[in-house]
Amino acid sequence: MKQPQIIPALLGLAMATAISSCAVSPETQAKMDEFNRTIPSCSSSADCGAKWDAARSWTEENSSFVIQGDSDTRIFASSTLTTQSGLGVVVYREESTTGFNIVVDIECFSAYGCSNLWDKKVEFNRTINGIR
Repeated sequence: MKQPQIIPALLGLAMATAISSCAVSPETQAKMDEFNRTIPSCSSSADCGAKWDAARSWTEENSSFVIQGDSDTRIFASSTLTTQSGLGVVVYREESTTGFNIVVDIECFSAYGCSNLWDKKVEFNRTINGIR
């Protein structure tokens, strides 16, 4: 007995839906590209110090959590509890071939998601890159 054609069609539709739901929108991809293209860097002690201070201030203003750890290479203002809600901010100073990169990671603590994560990451880069 020949199987009805509707089953393969439904399976194909289900697979296409599953695959397309994982795709990133062009708007989000543009923000991701801008973030990666504009990661702040520094090379001198004065430049790195000024940008690190600005990163600390930005973290204090934009994280839902207080700074719990602050060193020369990491600023941690996030949570380890999944029961808390808000945006967590972690900033790293990473060595590069020309000095250091200052990289932000923004964490979402919300059951409903955080639609502005990439906006915040790009805002961080713009703010730190504006320090002279």
